Amino acid sequence: MNPLHILVCGTNYGKIYLEAVRLGGPQYHLAGILARGSRHSQQMACDYGVSLYRRVEDLHPGIDLACAAVGASGFDVVLSLLARDIHVLCEHPQKPSCIKSALEVATARGLCFHVNGHFADLEASEAFINHCRTKSGTGSPSFFHVTATDRSLYAVLDILRRVLVSLAPFQFYRTSRLQPFTVVQGLLNSVPITFQIQRCPNGHPFPDGSPSYLVDHRITVGFPSGILSLLSMNGPVVWNENLSCVAPRQQLFSLAYEDRSLTTELLRRKRIAANVATIAVMARNVREGVIPPEQTPEYLIDVSHTWATLGGLL
Repeated sequence: MNPLHILVCGTNYGKIYLEAVRLGGPQYHLAGILARGSRHSQQMACDYGVSLYRRVEDLHPGIDLACAAVGASGFDVVLSLLARDIHVLCEHPQKPSCIKSALEVATARGLCFHVNGHFADLEASEAFINHCRTKSGTGSPSFFHVTATDRSLYAVLDILRRVLVSLAPFQFYRTSRLQPFTVVQGLLNSVPITFQIQRCPNGHPFPDGSPSYLVDHRITVGFPSGILSLLSMNGPVVWNENLSCVAPRQQLFSLAYEDRSLTTELLRRKRIAANVATIAVMARNVREGVIPPEQTPEYLIDVSHTWATLGGLL
């Protein structure tokens, strides 16, 4: 099997993709870096021994797939890559209009277009999603409570969409805006939900990883039998039994997931591993035509549309 020739676009978060491609082994070949040409991007290209491209028009032929970590403002790059018959794995978040445009071009040219929500693929989130699906088999969720930031909101909705058949029908109302949180309440797939969302006062997100953010994300789902909580992107995931449903000697809470050995360095490696898996899913779609449920057009537009609606209330 010939290796996929992969272009990485951007060298901020893009460096995680660079490491993921390298860890993917001989099935992938790093074909270059597309960036604006800063000293940092020049150094990254030198470190990885690949060409640095400053324009899509300058790309050499033979690139199969692009990992595009260029932000929402750089979406024209995504469309230009698709126009050159390059499959695209795109970073989140993206507006519904952008996703629809990309899907139209990809479909017309027989290409694959994926959006990497990323956080749903981390171990803690996977445990939360699986546990939530199991509990949903015995009773529908009674409520959701979400604490997030303007940066993590899209990822939260991606996690919730993997639990629910659809995020629609939904309706949201802003109930307060007291710094640092805006509170939005309403219904998500007819289930009551409350969002507490931290947003930068000037309307522009803080830099990624800024200490000004008080949370990454926290999701609580209530069921008739108890409450399931994802306490952060790192976990733990806690199940609390409903007191009225437990026997006198039954354990009141349990850990569905924890990793007490987790450090910032280990988390970094796990995030790279999650992107290795995401690229593998994309590669399978390219080679075998297998579209995962979380990359169907209906799924992508559902998450993006819900995210954009919430964003309009912040």
